[in-house]
Amino acid sequence: MLSLLDMLNHYLGYFNMNVKLKNRVYTLIGVVGVLYLGYLAIYFLRAGAWTRGLLFLLVFVILVYFTVLNVIYYFTTKTAKFDISPKIEKLLGGRAASAADDPMIGGKHAAHTTTVIPAAGLFHEQSLLPAKLTVDATQQANLEQLADSLVANGYLQLNYANRSDEQIYEQAQKTGQPVYALGDLVQLPFYELRQQGDHYLVYAGRNAIDSLPVGEVTEVGLMPTKEAAARYQIVLASAQLTGGPYKIAGRSGAVSGSEPFKLVIQAAYKDPTAAPTSAVKAEQVAANNLSTPTSSAEPTRMSRRNR
Repeated sequence: MLSLLDMLNHYLGYFNMNVKLKNRVYTLIGVVGVLYLGYLAIYFLRAGAWTRGLLFLLVFVILVYFTVLNVIYYFTTKTAKFDISPKIEKLLGGRAASAADDPMIGGKHAAHTTTVIPAAGLFHEQSLLPAKLTVDATQQANLEQLADSLVANGYLQLNYANRSDEQIYEQAQKTGQPVYALGDLVQLPFYELRQQGDHYLVYAGRNAIDSLPVGEVTEVGLMPTKEAAARYQIVLASAQLTGGPYKIAGRSGAVSGSEPFKLVIQAAYKDPTAAPTSAVKAEQVAANNLSTPTSSAEPTRMSRRNR
């Protein structure tokens, strides 16, 4: 029984879900385990195994106490007056975690001032579409390397916008979402869409010389990238960094964690055959085409201006 619960707990880690929702699921799994432990305690007591039965019963009572705390914390908006967690922490000589304790902030990841530099220029809102980015292991490693480099040279700051742990805890508790040290989405200093055969790769870096592939654009709007590029001039309008170290609301304070960095991208397009006087109208027509899946044969590819 306990092995089954452990397996369920393990496989839950593969699902990307709201932190508070995941903790609720963990709590429910814990309830099942605690009830099973209570069953074992009663079984041993009835069988005359008093020592083992009493030990199981003692553990059962302790786990029931902490399970009740979790239920109050994750399923209600109330706080438990009988929560002894802070007292245990104080007794053991601990202290509340601070930003300086975060391994991603100290040392080489020290916080710096961010300078936002537009890399792709300005685009009309009607010419922007979301793009789907797929990332393999090598490209993810390049992205992590880029993030470390940007932190080291002062472009990124990982200091939770200079907020205290109390402020971070309050925000995380209110939203049920992680609070990232990076803060809001941060635009990369250089990014570019490059075609390599039938693949459209995103290159990013501190500058054009240091840029490395960090992902492949497979869709623009609802259209495959290859088909969209055959009809329109496609460029990468924005590439914003998110993820990395974060903090969530624990039972008695903010708890640190970390996840891989990732990119949120947008593409911009233009119909190269449109007359300058009707460019806005052409963008609207192109938007309708890109937002509608098509099953027709791939059109003849139009020339694209090299960037």
